[in-house]
Amino acid sequence: MTVRRIVGWYKMGTSPEEIALEYPHLTLAQLHAALTYYHANREEIEADIAQEEAGAVHWERRLASDSKGR
Repeated sequence: MTVRRIVGWYKMGTSPEEIALEYPHLTLAQLHAALTYYHANREEIEADIAQEEAGAVHWERRLASDSKGR
């Protein structure tokens, strides 16, 4: 489980308690630690998330373009 994934759910409005219910192997302390890390390193993590999203868009477009060319 990555901090980015936890942050993604958190940004969609999912509470740490709700995440813990969905993933019982995570404790509330672990979830709060992940969110604390995110808030302390927000700029770096947001840049990483944006880079990952841009890469996904690139590959989706490339695959769509390749499938049209066949």
